[in-house]
Amino acid sequence: MKVFSGLFGRRVFLLMLGLGLIGPMMVRGAIWGRSYFPNVPLTTHEGKSVRFFDDVVEGRIVVLNFIYTSCPDTCPLETAQLIKVQEILGDRLGKDVFFFSITIDPENDTPEVLEEYRSQFGARWTFLTGAESDVTQLRKKLGLYIDEIQDDSGNHNVNMIIGNQTTGRWMKRSPFENPYVLADQIGNWLDGWKRPSSLASYLSAPKLRDLPRGEQIFRTRCSSCHSITGNELPGALGPDLLAVTRRRDANWVLNWLKSPDQMLKSGDPIAVAMYEKYNKLAMPNLRLNKEECLDLIRFMESETSRLLGGSPRTSRRLVFTEAGGVVPARLKPKKTGADVVAVMNAWVREARPGGKTNAGYLTLVNVKQEPLVLAEVHCKAFKEVQIHEMARVDGLMKMRRLEELLIPAGGSVVLKPGGLHLMMMGAHERLIIGDTVEVTLTFGSGLTQTLSLEVSDQ
Repeated sequence: MKVFSGLFGRRVFLLMLGLGLIGPMMVRGAIWGRSYFPNVPLTTHEGKSVRFFDDVVEGRIVVLNFIYTSCPDTCPLETAQLIKVQEILGDRLGKDVFFFSITIDPENDTPEVLEEYRSQFGARWTFLTGAESDVTQLRKKLGLYIDEIQDDSGNHNVNMIIGNQTTGRWMKRSPFENPYVLADQIGNWLDGWKRPSSLASYLSAPKLRDLPRGEQIFRTRCSSCHSITGNELPGALGPDLLAVTRRRDANWVLNWLKSPDQMLKSGDPIAVAMYEKYNKLAMPNLRLNKEECLDLIRFMESETSRLLGGSPRTSRRLVFTEAGGVVPARLKPKKTGADVVAVMNAWVREARPGGKTNAGYLTLVNVKQEPLVLAEVHCKAFKEVQIHEMARVDGLMKMRRLEELLIPAGGSVVLKPGGLHLMMMGAHERLIIGDTVEVTLTFGSGLTQTLSLEVSDQ
């Protein structure tokens, strides 16, 4: 029987649907049932054969998105965001709410590859692959296929679909929406608000403030993997970023924000160490421009100062080179190869008034499988730089010079006040807080590494 036909009939149908005059069974049978969804065969990350309508969407609340595991930017962010939603929904995932990620690159994303990708993120939902023509058909039916961006670049529509096949409620959503909003829409809106809410009254809600651009970038692109509290959560996908601008060389931080994939490819020791520590999960290239990088740095600095005290100091002295790299203001860019060691928490103590001797501190991390020897340190701002240590001799603490400094394989050496340090003698001019000096480390192998140390009072 033909119930609704023509434009007028369709408008009547939509009006009746909105007023609740048409039940879920009619909705399902009319538009979003077996006759609409392709029941194509797919394969799970476990190698099991399933059908899209029969085994994935029928009678379920589902989240459907399309990714590919070699994607360098948006797909990892999308997956990390869904991890947040997964944690909010808790044990509902797999019981009354189901997530499915379907690859658009079935040639390379075998079940084994999908399983590895799933494990890297700690995802608890199902990843699917299938024939490319079937996957394309699904994307078109779900409204997630845009002809003009389908090319060899890997570009694809990053929106996802959430829906309840039983009731006929479906929504296209951005995966970069606030995870609590997504969880609420998936778990409550699609479920018909069947579960009692434990939320407090809106009358007690805090007043919203205007977010600076750096915080907006952090919340929308970084918070899925990183916290900035000083307390890294178990299973975090990336390191906590509190005081990162104090612990890492300024050049390194900005280059990392701009091109993390290139730094990992070049063998940067810090990038490699983090890649190994965080389950070989590479940080995606966020495609940040220079202003966005600096805004993000300023936010991390301000948040660090808010929680730890002190004043923000790094970004005010940084400029971008024409090639896209960054160096401290007043220093000329210098071409260098891959870093020999990872350097953290590097700074120079301001000399006392009238004094021409400063002390330098830093942590050297050797991620290589063989020991390294630091043989010499040079800085144009001083006549001489020596490696010194504080040692107890005949019951007294004395300072003595070291001819070289051994950094064990896979280990680190900390130069800090009261212990090992750089004695920087004969300053050519008075250095004040906020100034930056260029220091070159020469290793026993003949390799060199140049870094920038800021004069500080920390």
